[in-house]
Amino acid sequence: MEAVETNTGAIFFVDGPGGTGKIYLYRALLASVRSQGRIAIATITSGIAATLLPGGRTTDSRFKIPLNPEASFMCSITKQSDLAELIRRATIIIWDEATMTNRYAFEALNRTLIDITGVDYPFGGKIMVFGGDFRQVLPIVPKGTKAETIAASIVKSSLWSNIQILRLKQNMRSINDQQFGEFLLRVGDGVQPTIVDEMIKVPTLMAIPWNGEESIVRLLQEIYPDIRNHSFDVGYMVSRGIITPRNEDVDKLNEKIIQRFLGVSRVYHSFDKVENDTQNLYQQESLNSISPGGMPPHALHLKVGAPIMLLRNLDPSFDLCNGTRLLCRALNDNFIDSKILTGHFKGTRVFLHRIPLKAPKNLKLPFEMTRTQFPVRLSFALTINKSQGQTIPHVGIYLPDHVFSHGQLYVALSQGVSDQTTKVLVKKGSVNNEEGVYTRNVV
Repeated sequence: MEAVETNTGAIFFVDGPGGTGKIYLYRALLASVRSQGRIAIATITSGIAATLLPGGRTTDSRFKIPLNPEASFMCSITKQSDLAELIRRATIIIWDEATMTNRYAFEALNRTLIDITGVDYPFGGKIMVFGGDFRQVLPIVPKGTKAETIAASIVKSSLWSNIQILRLKQNMRSINDQQFGEFLLRVGDGVQPTIVDEMIKVPTLMAIPWNGEESIVRLLQEIYPDIRNHSFDVGYMVSRGIITPRNEDVDKLNEKIIQRFLGVSRVYHSFDKVENDTQNLYQQESLNSISPGGMPPHALHLKVGAPIMLLRNLDPSFDLCNGTRLLCRALNDNFIDSKILTGHFKGTRVFLHRIPLKAPKNLKLPFEMTRTQFPVRLSFALTINKSQGQTIPHVGIYLPDHVFSHGQLYVALSQGVSDQTTKVLVKKGSVNNEEGVYTRNVV
């Protein structure tokens, strides 16, 4: 606030474990700055978390950051645009979950702000507030090594030397369960006692022993009890979720849960095509079988009253971001009638239509495929990476295989608020006849 009052450029990084109140801090800061008639820009890396801040947007959509930034890239903002003028007039820019972002994105924004403002200081002399937790998931480098992932982090950028670090330490999310909060920090810091292959023991109160399919049924009942009588129950849906590392397991869990849900299932099939395939070389059955992360399935099974999640930024100004959770109100032939479950536009009625979606380039298909489908998936279950930045009071963690990336276990565990409402099911959970349930912790 001193930097705001004196209008001097400064760069801060708010470093705090999950649940220490970073979002609360940003909201207070935004309210204070805006109450003085100043402009504050709020952004977050992940779409679902962006809905938690007043006027929040994803950084990609706000700053037009290239999808795959490289060392010399700049953001797609012209100096004469309205967005450039907004940035010039802004006093402070907040960027949360910065630890998830490739450092080239920060460097692209830095070059762009210097160009827009004409001020040859880091980020054009703007007050920048970054935030995040290095214990959580780091930037995703497809098939990258540990060294490549670390090299992509903001701490490896030349800009890091200009940043002043501020720390939050008190876990407010689990304030009523101090032991749980301390356990989370030990997992995140990598100091929780381990045995062979970085395996740690899951506390008995949280663990569900593996006993075949019966264990999965028990996990579903623990997290979604009496689900048949909770159609359209917004509070029930937003306070519960099952998270797992891989998309294929998310689909399996969602399929199991939707079968237990009341109502008649409706199936929406996609229209798949390959660009410039005039001779129809690729069969529809082959295209239909492709289901990469970030795209809806060919056969989308939905029921009225079920929660769904957006997979694209449709209208960020109305919280319709990648990751926004909605509730199905009606399933029509050409549109889905739904309402937003969280954020500032909670309860707003939304009509979703089919749109053309291109397969991501990192899938490395030998052709360019377009799928026309509703940009949603069921959200009873979601991936650990997608859950980062959220709070899910009743959370189930399903690990058919051990976590494979830095911080995934910590992110999964830190969604919960206590060891009584957090349940962990590890399929490969036995180690050398040791008593208890064990899982790998990658840090």
